[in-house]
Amino acid sequence: MVTYWLGVLNMTKQRNSVADYYKLPWFFRYFAKMLNLISKSLATTFIWKIFCGPIKFKTPKRELNFYHKTEQNKLYIDSIAKEVVIYTIQNDGPKILFVHGWNGRASQFYSMIETFTSEGYDITAVDLPGHGKSDTGITNLPEFTAVINEISDLRGPFHTVISHSIGAVSTLNSVRKGLKTQKLVLISTGAYSIRPMFESFVGLFNLNEKYYADRMYSLAEQQFGSSPSDFGPDKFAKEINVNTLLVHCQDDVEAFPEIAEKIQKDMKNAKLYMTQNLKHRRILRDSNVIEQILNFIS
Repeated sequence: MVTYWLGVLNMTKQRNSVADYYKLPWFFRYFAKMLNLISKSLATTFIWKIFCGPIKFKTPKRELNFYHKTEQNKLYIDSIAKEVVIYTIQNDGPKILFVHGWNGRASQFYSMIETFTSEGYDITAVDLPGHGKSDTGITNLPEFTAVINEISDLRGPFHTVISHSIGAVSTLNSVRKGLKTQKLVLISTGAYSIRPMFESFVGLFNLNEKYYADRMYSLAEQQFGSSPSDFGPDKFAKEINVNTLLVHCQDDVEAFPEIAEKIQKDMKNAKLYMTQNLKHRRILRDSNVIEQILNFIS
């Protein structure tokens, strides 16, 4: 009985974290339920498009100076046939690549980039597909992974890749697929395994989680050529030897601290810096966090 209720609690936590990523209006839920009655195939397609559709939030004033201090260029990513926007600040020091998370943008790293620029680091940041100033439309984690690897081929090699949330999961997958870098900084890593994300997302519509997660998995396998589960750090983190710093907050309700703890335990050369009272995004501009990262990569 205790095991059952722990399972219910964990699923509730997971669903709440996914809900924080996807701010679903009520009529999306209503429409999905109507489609479920009419055609489960149409309902699957609709849910999948919402799952892969990032939201572009308004950029807060504190980030606007980032756009004045960086050089901006469009970059065509051949492997996914999409255009992204990259931001650069050229310096003589080691190269750093910044990778944001789902519903994020490069400018979220503004405070960190200011500090590292003053220390002489060469900066590259990217608005991933469907995010920031890059093209709109649906996207996914495998596309993020492809973008990171292609930017590395064109502008790297990077001494360090600093990434946030789902961007951190994508960066781990980029290493799995051949990305060469000396150090990784994974902030508020967004997932340990993939399947729970699918089921929790379906749960937001109050539909049959297993049924629609299975259907979404089939769609993903057709598009990616492999199981979505293959992209979960639980499947491959033990094989990554890159010197890694995991940064996470105890009160993060969008990516629970257990994710970082599990990855740190799996990886051969990783350490964990745990913070408090910074949640999921404020952690990116905290001075103590920035100092810890600077000390790690120096």
